[in-house]
Amino acid sequence: MDKPKISKRRDKGGREQSLSETVAGTLGRRIVSGQYKPGETLPTEPRIQAEFGVSRTAVREAIRLLSAKGLTVSRPKIGTRVRPVVDWNTLDGDVLRWQVDQSPSEEFIHALFEMREIFEPAAAARAAERASDDEIRALGLAMEGIRKEARGSAKQIQADIDFHMIILEASRNPMLRSLGAMIRSTLEITFSIGWRQIMASDAVIQHQDVFQAISQRDSEAAFLAMRRLLRNSKGDVFDALWMRRNEALRVTEPR
Repeated sequence: MDKPKISKRRDKGGREQSLSETVAGTLGRRIVSGQYKPGETLPTEPRIQAEFGVSRTAVREAIRLLSAKGLTVSRPKIGTRVRPVVDWNTLDGDVLRWQVDQSPSEEFIHALFEMREIFEPAAAARAAERASDDEIRALGLAMEGIRKEARGSAKQIQADIDFHMIILEASRNPMLRSLGAMIRSTLEITFSIGWRQIMASDAVIQHQDVFQAISQRDSEAAFLAMRRLLRNSKGDVFDALWMRRNEALRVTEPR
């Protein structure tokens, strides 16, 4: 295995990551991708130190971070083992992002959208009942961004994220708001996949339907519109992943 060049990086929020966070991210991606399988033991501390060129302290902090996310468990004289998938904190922002980074499986995408279909239509219904006038206006501005910004652009994707986050905030339910915060990084990537490769005018219309139902304070219509939107978005993401994989196969096939 080639020795990676480890240096401090910045996360999506611009925060500088420590060396231990960078090491944890690399090891975490290997775990969720199956390179290190459940029950297997990670390389020893000296081997990780040598591979990444970091101190023992940085390695131990990286392992502590992985353990806190439920990915690993350390035992004296045994080492650090990968825990069963059922023990992973799958709603942790890093764990979600690492899975998406590693060409997510169909099972992962199904699970993600199933979770969204459970809580986002309910959030839309509550937002229709509870949103303030300012939140309705903010949702309208996000809708304008979805409609007018160039397809697949950073501004359009941000408008889409804002649209969903405003609805969760307007639900006035702290649990729903927390769910949105936990999966935000994953939504950024799945929105990017959908908008850039597949999503067409029907998706804009479906967002408009959600906005109209909420602005008219129609909770039942908001619930149904959000459910239609999510089911359509799920299909977009699967179509985009299918196109990516087919393109990769064409590139690797011998001519």
